[in-house]
Amino acid sequence: MIIYSLFGLIVSLAVLIWGADKFVDNSSLVAKKLGLSELTIGLTIVALGTSAPEIFVGISSVFNGTESIAMGTVVGSNISNIALIFGVSCIGLSLRPARTNPYQFIPFFLAVIVLGLGLSDLKITKAESIEFLFVFAAFMYFTYIFRLPDKNDSDEVNIKLGKTIFFLVVGLLALIVGSNYAVLNAEKIAQMLNVPQIVIGLTIIAIGTSLPELAATISAIIKKKNDMVIGNVIGSNVMNITLVVPIIGFFSNTSFEPTLFSRDFIIMLIVSILFIVIAVTYSSEKINIKFIRFIGCIFVTGYVLYILNLSNIF
Repeated sequence: MIIYSLFGLIVSLAVLIWGADKFVDNSSLVAKKLGLSELTIGLTIVALGTSAPEIFVGISSVFNGTESIAMGTVVGSNISNIALIFGVSCIGLSLRPARTNPYQFIPFFLAVIVLGLGLSDLKITKAESIEFLFVFAAFMYFTYIFRLPDKNDSDEVNIKLGKTIFFLVVGLLALIVGSNYAVLNAEKIAQMLNVPQIVIGLTIIAIGTSLPELAATISAIIKKKNDMVIGNVIGSNVMNITLVVPIIGFFSNTSFEPTLFSRDFIIMLIVSILFIVIAVTYSSEKINIKFIRFIGCIFVTGYVLYILNLSNIF
């Protein structure tokens, strides 16, 4: 029955999100102890932790022969990270963030372009998968070169190593188990409702795996740490593309539906360009914070309309 699969999906996503949360929290403690800045932590540790659900969904999808779910999750999650997550952060903006180094956006946009080139023939080849890994290497290089030291004294951060490692391992196990069952239950729901796997990936799984980013964003807004939000969106989107897509390319020869490129990727490209323009300029004193909040409302409204359209409601 569909009710059991839906319940299983909800529980699996909850386990997935809990695992990501534990991974992020404890990884951030270690990063703070090493004296990394909020932007750097957002670009790397938090981004990796909040991208972990997508990464493990990708691995599980390949093993279960549901690669369309994984690709839909990558594109859908990247759209939600910008339109929903960044949009919410703009709406809740109360303190003008520090200026993000424009060079940080180079690997971000490069990842989008490489994905577009890869999806143009609706297949991801092994050669293209290697290109994604080069983009990931470039992203890590830029992050290292333009990293900023933490303003706080790293010695003030006290961690219990045994407890931290324990929750890192438990969080990782929760990610593995949760992602596997999330994919299996999503596949069952798609079959029962006769809905394409790509739509399930773009909607249910994409939104579910983006919940860690949303939780991290709300927490950052409350703590007035918008720098971390920018870093999280950049890092998470880059990692979604450069770490998940190669898994599909190396271990699968599947072809995707034409609408994935003509509809969903184009939307992802548009919101990515808008994100870069806004993120680069909204730290300027010339930009009114009320205008930024208005842009945030447009992002969130557009995302809701996009999901309703995918669901054939709008």
